[in-house]
Amino acid sequence: MLKMETRVVSSLEKVFCGSVFKGERLEKISALKGERVSFQIAVCCSDIALVEISCADAKDLEHQITFREVQSVPSLMPAPPEDTFTLRTEPGLFPDPLVPMPKGMGVTSNNWHAVWVSVDIPEEFSPGKYTLKFNVKATSRYSLLAWYTDPATEVEESLELEIVNAVLPEQQLKVTHWFHADCILHHHHVTAWSEEHWALLEKYFRNFAQHHSNMLLTPLWSLPLDMIPGVTGRPVCQLLRVSYDKRCWGFDFTLLERWITTAQKCGIKNFEMVHAFSQWGLHTAPEIMVTQEGKEKPFFGASTPGDSPEYAEFLRALMKEMLPVLKKHGLTRENCYFHISDEPSESALENYRYASQLFRTLVEDYPVIDALSSIKFFKEGLVERPVPMSSELDEFMKEEVAERWVYYCYSPGHSPGRQFGMPSLRNRVLGILLYVYGCDGFLEWGYNYWFSQYNRTWDVDPWQETNCQRSFRSGGAFLVYPGTDGPVDSLRHEVIAEGFRDEMALRLLESKTSREEVLRWIDEQTGYRITMERYPHEDSWLLELRHKLNLLLAEH
Repeated sequence: MLKMETRVVSSLEKVFCGSVFKGERLEKISALKGERVSFQIAVCCSDIALVEISCADAKDLEHQITFREVQSVPSLMPAPPEDTFTLRTEPGLFPDPLVPMPKGMGVTSNNWHAVWVSVDIPEEFSPGKYTLKFNVKATSRYSLLAWYTDPATEVEESLELEIVNAVLPEQQLKVTHWFHADCILHHHHVTAWSEEHWALLEKYFRNFAQHHSNMLLTPLWSLPLDMIPGVTGRPVCQLLRVSYDKRCWGFDFTLLERWITTAQKCGIKNFEMVHAFSQWGLHTAPEIMVTQEGKEKPFFGASTPGDSPEYAEFLRALMKEMLPVLKKHGLTRENCYFHISDEPSESALENYRYASQLFRTLVEDYPVIDALSSIKFFKEGLVERPVPMSSELDEFMKEEVAERWVYYCYSPGHSPGRQFGMPSLRNRVLGILLYVYGCDGFLEWGYNYWFSQYNRTWDVDPWQETNCQRSFRSGGAFLVYPGTDGPVDSLRHEVIAEGFRDEMALRLLESKTSREEVLRWIDEQTGYRITMERYPHEDSWLLELRHKLNLLLAEH
């Protein structure tokens, strides 16, 4: 007889495919109206089997519940060995992609597997406590054979869901995970800006927005990111149609306008224009395709110095015509940002000074943000909205900035991150920390970067080479996988989104009390003021904090 063990566990558990799983059973969970709440049903069978999960009693939420298999993918570089706040640093299989399971989930013998359960609670749903019941059915691999007569094994699992009488508020925090449209066209084998490309982009845009990323990196020209200028390049993926004839620039904004309206339709409200100079020093202009005498070819690029007068002339002509187009579509200084260059070192200070002064004459009152970890750029007045790495944020907190932004990549210590080997707590705690620091925005470089480092090759299968061909720790470069016809989510993406909802809930409490009271309350739950490097490492702390927060919101 096929035996099966099941357990409901929190979204912060990582259920590794193995014979041992010590995750604590989750008995209850709470959420606001209008919020997505997730948990997992872990399953272990005594033999190879097909597992199917259905709602036995969903309290009128049947159509709001989705089931996805937590699949495992390989990682040779899950986390740095020196990192002391990880689950595993050795190579192996790691739970990450969340794959739809219309025909159930195949499980291996005597190993634990997991199903990710998400409940999208309507805003109008009645508050109260509900017991959700699920039927877990396991069918032996021999069930189709005539001689096999044992019945399927069935187990009922349940969870108490408390829906609080408060509505999750609209997001105020600006969040960007850099969107790589060229990775989509390459991995889905479509032509840039074809109808097939646009159909895919719309699916990815919706996924992007559903997880609270609300600011979209816009490729006016191919992204000048993660390349060695003059040595490696990226697929041409340029929204602008540019022509040059008789010393006059011409611009066609049709594709840019479609990009904006499509993204807005999908729920994206903020935009960031692609970097105007090369990464790590502003040494060159980006590669920009221009049509001359009926032929489109690179006009600017690695051979164009960043301080080229001709390139400055191009930017002046472009901004003069493009800014009115942006305004026509509602892109103002409140929701549209420009970039100069990504992470320049102090040795590029004078290059950045030139570009900063140039941009002040180009973009009117539109804001500029850039990831730059040296505070010197801000102190010299070259950027009003610096985006420091999380490890440098405390130094920037001493300064009065126009907007407080932060990004993470990977830094030593215990700061938030999203690598495979990290516990999910390190994904989700970001939201609470962003609130404590009073951040206005968060930036991360990889929503869907599926190429190798420096773009040495574009042919990297992110389902098999999760570390960008042994370049980055797995998880750092992407939050979604390229599926058959669109994005496949990761558990990290869902958990990070939970963190952003924690931040929204804290802002809701602030609207009913004050920021000082909310910070004092967080301090009381922890016993100290948490920082990017210091916060409790127990899942129970974060889960209980959010539950208590929900109860507070119910009282106000």
